[in-house]
Amino acid sequence: MKKILVALALMVSSVSSFAGLPEMMKVYNNPKSAPKIATCKGDIYCNSFIALSKQWKDIPNSYRYKGEDIKAYAKNGATYDEQGRNIGLESGFVLSTNKAQKMHEGVDKYFEAKGYVTESNQRGLAVLLYIEDKKGWAKD
Repeated sequence: MKKILVALALMVSSVSSFAGLPEMMKVYNNPKSAPKIATCKGDIYCNSFIALSKQWKDIPNSYRYKGEDIKAYAKNGATYDEQGRNIGLESGFVLSTNKAQKMHEGVDKYFEAKGYVTESNQRGLAVLLYIEDKKGWAKD
């Protein structure tokens, strides 16, 4: 009986660790489905980036992208060194797909309207990197 309970627990944890990916893919595959954000000024890629950025908590805690804890970057938001340079996910990680790149570029309107880079940038990038990696699209 104990073995069955352990097996069930392992099965549930493995299924739940990827529970967020199908929801992420709905927005990724159909950017028009993302809720409209006024500051995105009608840009569907901006809307989709912001929608995806809200799903950062669905990245499993144990997940590592090329050895890095990208969920920690998402949690901490924009991080700068002593010279004021952004040392977050923008430094060292590159989005591999055209769609992900369009989403990241589209969100510039949102940041310009806000007047600063928000935590949404790190969160959205973390989700896009996670999607690309899980789907096998990430380049080395």
